[in-house]
Amino acid sequence: LLGSIITTQSFTPAVLWFCALLFVFIRPVAVVLGLAGSRTPRAQMRLLAWFGIRGLGSLYYLMFAINHGLPNEVAAEFVNVVFGVIATSIVVHGISATPLMERYYGRRVVK
Repeated sequence: LLGSIITTQSFTPAVLWFCALLFVFIRPVAVVLGLAGSRTPRAQMRLLAWFGIRGLGSLYYLMFAINHGLPNEVAAEFVNVVFGVIATSIVVHGISATPLMERYYGRRVVK
């Protein structure tokens, strides 16, 4: 269902730039700040910063905002952004998951 919805969206360059900014800067900074003072190992913190929290939270919050009076013009742009992030995440994180996890587990076994 999600795949069929994504095919109807138009991903502008602004959406793609936002995805890059989110994956490379916003989420890593949020993870570092959120885990500040914890004893989370650096390797785990890097994985969390790259992969982020998994789940359907972005879809839930999008639908919540739309159902609570978000103007149609803004809602349409938010839908493009959310689905753009989801589509980009599926591709980028899908490609990087196996090599990064193999590298992570390789380090854990060596120690």
